Amino acid sequence: MRCNMKRVRLTALAEFDLVEAQDFYAPNGAWVLDHFMENVSAALDSLADFAGIHPVHFGHHRMMVPHFPFSVYYDIEGDDIIVKAILDDRFGPARIAAHFGPQFIE
Repeated sequence: MRCNMKRVRLTALAEFDLVEAQDFYAPNGAWVLDHFMENVSAALDSLADFAGIHPVHFGHHRMMVPHFPFSVYYDIEGDDIIVKAILDDRFGPARIAAHFGPQFIE
């Protein structure tokens, strides 16, 4: 029996977003940063099984990260799940829309 596994890949922009998030949590202590990264990792891992069930916001599926005010924005391309951004929900809609380009700015 062949299992059709989806691959989760982060774009360079999503990797940059994750570094910025780590920089935000690092001054609060290693345990906070570790807890954040564990939750992001678990969320990303879950995409292999649950990609596509999340609502679309700003042209991408949006999955919220448990316990933290962050969301993962992704697209599905064949067997790949492409993470476009990992953004702080406290940014607000205008800044999040600007992150994805002028077509989403109202």
